[in-house]
Amino acid sequence: MIAPRDDSDAFPITAAQLTGLYFETLAYGMYLVTCCFCAQTLFWIAQPGGGERLRRRSEVQWMLVSVFCFIFVVSTFDDIIGMIHIIIAFVKYKGAGGPEEEFTNIRDWLNIVRTIDQAANMIMGDFILIYRCYVVYGRRWTVITPSFMLYLTGIATAVKLIVVQITTSNTAITLNSNVIKPWSSAFFAINAAQNILTTSLLVWRIWRVERRNEKFRAGNISLSAPIDQSRLRKVIRVVAESGLAYSTLVFMTFVADVCNSNTQYPFATTVLQATGITFNVIIIRSTPRREDEFTDFEKIERGIAAQNPGRAFNTLQFRSHSTADRRKVIENGKINITIQHTTDRFDRGDTQVDGYSMDDFAAK
Repeated sequence: MIAPRDDSDAFPITAAQLTGLYFETLAYGMYLVTCCFCAQTLFWIAQPGGGERLRRRSEVQWMLVSVFCFIFVVSTFDDIIGMIHIIIAFVKYKGAGGPEEEFTNIRDWLNIVRTIDQAANMIMGDFILIYRCYVVYGRRWTVITPSFMLYLTGIATAVKLIVVQITTSNTAITLNSNVIKPWSSAFFAINAAQNILTTSLLVWRIWRVERRNEKFRAGNISLSAPIDQSRLRKVIRVVAESGLAYSTLVFMTFVADVCNSNTQYPFATTVLQATGITFNVIIIRSTPRREDEFTDFEKIERGIAAQNPGRAFNTLQFRSHSTADRRKVIENGKINITIQHTTDRFDRGDTQVDGYSMDDFAAK
């Protein structure tokens, strides 16, 4: 029989649970703020002429909306369950051992449900991260294969962790026990490795697209006002910062677990809410309308670029004139050319169209 771990002289489990609830509630408040902006990005779209309108059903990316709702429900539910657990342990429980006895009952339904919440949120966040990488690389499975293998391994580890927690014969243990720790440590380690790998692939790909855009802009002669620069650099910064912050929290949870420290409780609950924050922030700052652009970039790299200028990163289009206009141009002995420049905005998800006429420069 495995004896329960005694953390009374270091960081007792009662203090760890109270600290965990505090940090989870704090992170949940931050998560709710990002939810408002994320919902606006998912359901509203900026118009070229200014203002916003509600997206049509065909314009809504329902997969992202489904993930958004799933993470919201799980994050809210876990915060409520955490508060209920604290109330039961410190107020309702009257048995021997006090609150510590309640918290160390690893087979209690509250402990099991919170473990399921933790695993479900992290697995869903990893799925979206890998999906983004898949889209950015032109839907090439070979690129995401290592990340996907780590993802499947993480799912298997999480399932095993939950099964062990449910079926263990010794109920008076914590997550630091020799029964639970190997699987929880493996789960956090795999999750951290997968996030670092996938985020690095994402940043590398977006950086390459930005370099190509810079070369394109450098080769164009500005005929009038300066052309707006691409916002991909902001996307790179957002993805890198969000991925680094989330991976750091997961890694710290792994370290606390390996060191047999109850600090893993506040770290783990913060990671659960950080999953939703990371998802929302990336949606807010890099709108989910760029799948076609990255697909076209992939085709350009392979030498089979699609002949659809409306989906290119930056396009120059010569606006056609009517027959009467062309006759007037010839009679006046001058040529009137109108150039339309299209610039995609990666931060708002809209497209700005600028028109320039040679008459404007003749007047100057």
